[in-house]
Amino acid sequence: MTIASRTHARASALAEELGCQQIAWENRGTVFADILVNCTPVGMSPNVNDTPFAANWMREGMLVFDSVYNPENTLLLKEARERGCRTVSGIEMFIRQAAAQFQFFTNRPAPLDTMRNALRKGISALRST
Repeated sequence: MTIASRTHARASALAEELGCQQIAWENRGTVFADILVNCTPVGMSPNVNDTPFAANWMREGMLVFDSVYNPENTLLLKEARERGCRTVSGIEMFIRQAAAQFQFFTNRPAPLDTMRNALRKGISALRST
């Protein structure tokens, strides 16, 4: 595991806690990775034309997860799909967190499809305003 962050102190502390390496943000494309996880707001609405990771740094078969959920199809995910990567949108993280809370409070399984549809509807309403 390799941590790259725009905030060096936070990345160093997290890397030390996890027992992994940390690299400078500007060197993030130099690491050969099987899984890329974007935990930054880069690419989130209204800055939908931004991406934290250049397309030429991605390769076929790589798994790319973007925690950004608005928009669901970020530029990072679009470019990853074009490069033959498997992708997971931030919608899934958002829904799974809400589902865990729902189950904790109600002691019933969460209606994932209903939650997913409601979130997508809510996000599309934000875009139309």
